[in-house]
Amino acid sequence: MKTLIFGILVGLTHISYGQAPYLKDRYNFPIGASINPRLVSENNAYRNVAITEFTSITAENHMKMMLVHPEANRFDFSKGDEIVTFAKDHKKRIHGHTLVWHNQVPKWMNEFSGDTQAWENMLKNHIQEVARHYKGQVAGWDVVNESFLDDGSLRPTVWSKNIPDYIAKSFQWAHEADPNAILFYNDYGQDGKPKKMQAILNLVKDLQARNIPIHGLGLQMHININSKNDELVNVINQSAKTGLTIHFSELDIAVNPKNDSMFVYHETAKKAQQEKFELVFKAYQELPKHQQYGITFWNVSDRDSWLRGYFKRPKEYPLLFDDTYTRKPIYSKLLN
Repeated sequence: MKTLIFGILVGLTHISYGQAPYLKDRYNFPIGASINPRLVSENNAYRNVAITEFTSITAENHMKMMLVHPEANRFDFSKGDEIVTFAKDHKKRIHGHTLVWHNQVPKWMNEFSGDTQAWENMLKNHIQEVARHYKGQVAGWDVVNESFLDDGSLRPTVWSKNIPDYIAKSFQWAHEADPNAILFYNDYGQDGKPKKMQAILNLVKDLQARNIPIHGLGLQMHININSKNDELVNVINQSAKTGLTIHFSELDIAVNPKNDSMFVYHETAKKAQQEKFELVFKAYQELPKHQQYGITFWNVSDRDSWLRGYFKRPKEYPLLFDDTYTRKPIYSKLLN
């Protein structure tokens, strides 16, 4: 009997793409991806994978400040709305990313001048206009993104400089605008950075003590094949102990983190990447069910990954679909 079952499982990996089971059907939590609305409209392969493979959609860039609020008196929800419409049409959950960040801030915000109250009014208006626009449509928001440095100190930004206690206020303002949204603090690189992780845990404890509405932690999981397993598991466990909902919010696993121009995506790298993906999925499965918000990949295929453009790293292959939008063998391992 064991031999028969094994043969069936092996056979599943060779079924044609259209017939094969999907990760979204294998796991009892949402499997998501961030998407680009231009690629959804222009690239049929991209669109088809986004439709068939995922149950949750995050806007990669088009709900961020620079694009959604380009001028002080003008909001532009057009591209964000395209993503929402795409998700609704295909019955997918929508996750909002992100209301407050130090990057992709429009020029007018960076050049804003005024006293503390003026700054608070400006940020509150932004948060609440965006949250109200998508009220009842997004399931949750990354309210504040990447507020701590590796040493645990508060990142110096236009927000921390001008608005005392801006993190707590941002969560309160978001909750006022959409009381039903699940509100997350989202950050990266906590593994191997105990001071940063402790700062996040201290933030959660402080907000909870003050009855500030925080409901979840986003662990971005931009990791690589050299990331240490024990450090990753420790961060996941520490986060889970807060009792908050946990989202692996921006998952990719780099195979060429040193940007070697001669890098070859060889079997050793593929196996190391596969083992890391398996670790991530296993660790997430072991979280209490009520804390599982889902795993979201940061875009769809290797060719769409931010790692290639942002780091000018063309030889990078961090996702489950290759440049032709074909499933990699790792996909079958996660199925089985």
